[in-house]
Amino acid sequence: MPVSEDHELMQRLQGGDEAALERLVRRWEQPILNFFYHAIGDLDTAEDLRQDVFVRLYTYRAGYRGNGTFRSWLYQLAANVLRSHLRRVRSLPMTGFSETDNVPDGEAEGDADRSRGGRQLANESAACREVFQMESQRLARALLDSLPVEDREVLLLRFYEGLQYAEISAVLGIAESSAKSRVYRALEKLRQRAAARGLKAEDVV
Repeated sequence: MPVSEDHELMQRLQGGDEAALERLVRRWEQPILNFFYHAIGDLDTAEDLRQDVFVRLYTYRAGYRGNGTFRSWLYQLAANVLRSHLRRVRSLPMTGFSETDNVPDGEAEGDADRSRGGRQLANESAACREVFQMESQRLARALLDSLPVEDREVLLLRFYEGLQYAEISAVLGIAESSAKSRVYRALEKLRQRAAARGLKAEDVV
């Protein structure tokens, strides 16, 4: 389903067509579940948080303006849900998120050049292959869990969910340049922690 259809479905939902919500849920339920599972590592909790996201989507449907990508709007909802969850359990630092749990307005537009963005993502993905293509998923999980939540967040959004930097900036409420810097810093931390465990390229590819 093209992204433009998500916008059309939101418009239909705003007009009272609740069947549009079912289609949006089917479209996005797995990506949102993956986002939460990779962030916290617990499937039951991830499923509960996913449900919270779609409740918020319905509750805040009138606030969706469609000025930016639907994906960035949805992942900002997800980031707010995750922030609220982590605040409740008080298990991880909160510095990766804004202090106000605002309803996202989707005003940031993902205008990055597609071909350049594709090459950039390919280069970055190659650079972190030692982490994300490990034969041992348990070790990859442990390395991700060892990162502060703000670092884990940007790596998940960039490499697992495939968001462009403009979308990440909209999700986290920061400048696009800050989103890039945050990804690079998180990636460097991940490399260092992988190296500390004696990992080499031939061990993981």
